[in-house]
Amino acid sequence: MERIVCSDLKGAVMLVGKSNNGVHGKMDQAILWVLIGLFAVPIFVREMVLSNFYQINIFAALGCLFVFHVTLKGGKLRRKDFVPYLIIVCLIVILALSEIHAGRTLKGFVRVFFGLIMPLPLLFYEMYNPRKTIRIIVYTFRTVSFLIVCLGIVDLVLGRRIIVSYFNLAHDANYANMALGSIRLYSYIGHPLYNAELFLMTFGLNYIYGELFEKNHKQDKWVILITVIGVALTASKSAIAIFLVLLIVLYVKSIRYTVFILAILAIGYFYGVFDLVLQRFSGSLTTGRAEVWSRISSKGIKFFHFFWGNGSDSKYSYAYLEEWARAAFEYPYRLYALEFGILFTILIFVFLFVIPEVRIIKNCTRWILFSIVFLAVVAHVNTYNGIGTYSDPMYLYCLFGCTMLNMSMLLKKENLDE
Repeated sequence: MERIVCSDLKGAVMLVGKSNNGVHGKMDQAILWVLIGLFAVPIFVREMVLSNFYQINIFAALGCLFVFHVTLKGGKLRRKDFVPYLIIVCLIVILALSEIHAGRTLKGFVRVFFGLIMPLPLLFYEMYNPRKTIRIIVYTFRTVSFLIVCLGIVDLVLGRRIIVSYFNLAHDANYANMALGSIRLYSYIGHPLYNAELFLMTFGLNYIYGELFEKNHKQDKWVILITVIGVALTASKSAIAIFLVLLIVLYVKSIRYTVFILAILAIGYFYGVFDLVLQRFSGSLTTGRAEVWSRISSKGIKFFHFFWGNGSDSKYSYAYLEEWARAAFEYPYRLYALEFGILFTILIFVFLFVIPEVRIIKNCTRWILFSIVFLAVVAHVNTYNGIGTYSDPMYLYCLFGCTMLNMSMLLKKENLDE
């Protein structure tokens, strides 16, 4: 697998070949920049060299500028791009109104724009060489997931020395302290829940790619093993539940894989891999978020407005109610409604989740398989505040959605799903 990955990445960088249709043509430059921004220069690497604006993913944003340039090439939008771009314009207007209403600075607006709005065009981008680009995306996700799990295991043995030193180099004492005081899987790209999201995406993309493009599942055992260990180490209750559902739904007809999965789960259980997850399931399923919301919502305060919100980072302004009041707003729908208003929340949810699902259903006859994977990831994305941190997580989600949509379109064009 490593040779294939190296070969593909080399091909991506050198951009060898003249065909834009086959697996040997050029890789899409926009996607290449997004991959570099997410996995080669993630937020903590940027924090090492930038004192300000490190939350802005410059490389991924450059990729999205390529997307915008290609989409508007010729000076007009295609019919299918009109509604998504109209929604983006509306989101920008509402965002600006909310920031002005809250008296926020231009610096704050720029941060939110680049972390929340800038990635959005990527979601509906049509790759000019989807076969080559999708292949590299899947292999990159596999490789990064493998490295995160392996380094995480080594770091556990070393008592968290590697990851704590990494966060200290990034001058992020908060993450260094969290990693030191926890046995959950922190990695070079960030928080355990963000890692869990990557593992679920890798698992889903790998299955679809093997099923419909490679026509085999040779990589599945390794990816299942990596995902089982990775998700268990993150101790994400939602991720482990979603992963188990995916395992059952996708492999229920394969006796060989069912036996393999049961064996892996049994070995993991007896060696204590799932101990932390089981401990967390014994507590509140929402990790206290629902309880905090129940308490602060009874105070009679109006948190939400329809046409505009209270501005970015306004979740921190309710600490006077109780210390961890911000935890009540960690679900994206509640966070967006608080900071940018109910209308903004409706529009961005339609953009991120509804339109992609509708297009998946229209694109190919295997839409049920695509929908299972897509909606599983959507479910996890909505269990924590990743896409509300206005940084890398929104780029990752939009890259995943873009890959899913391009795979479904490629199947339709090449009639591979018939």
